[in-house]
Amino acid sequence: MSVAVTAPALRQMQGASLYEEVLGPRWSGLPSTVRRLHEPGCARGLFTIRRGSGPLSALLGWISRFPAAGEQVPTRLVVRQEGALQHWERSFGNHSLATVQRAREGGLIGEQLGPVECVFQLRSVEGGLAYEQIGAWLRVGPLRLPMPRVLAPRIEATATETPEGMRVHVTMGSAWAGWLLTYEGLVRPEEEAP
Repeated sequence: MSVAVTAPALRQMQGASLYEEVLGPRWSGLPSTVRRLHEPGCARGLFTIRRGSGPLSALLGWISRFPAAGEQVPTRLVVRQEGALQHWERSFGNHSLATVQRAREGGLIGEQLGPVECVFQLRSVEGGLAYEQIGAWLRVGPLRLPMPRVLAPRIEATATETPEGMRVHVTMGSAWAGWLLTYEGLVRPEEEAP
């Protein structure tokens, strides 16, 4: 006999999620949809993806494995928690972009894509969360080497609740290469998605 365990019950059995741990008492003040989509689970939606123009932007986008530009791109988000780490797997159409997130000292959160880890302070904004990047590090094995601001990627992101789900807006760039990628759209928990 098998027993089905719902996602909220599974989260309760596993303990606090990464964001609940990092945000502490501020966690309960976030809108329910924002909390739900920052915990282990799946979400779906449609996104608009824009890429920077020019040969340098194209080269960096290819190296970073950014998704192609498009409108109404079917998007799926899978968040898995393994111990202290959260794995974020984003699928934009047939293209995947996977990162690993972890708590950092001082109530910060680190997100790693390949050998680069960006560290964010999470700020409450009306209806959700804003990610304010405070630095970037190059990870080589157990070493974390701070990247000079001029070479480091720059990421700005917000996640806010709307009546239809959670609106996500992410912009990536760098001081020396300019704007590289923006993706934005609306996601809902998979069981609620049309």
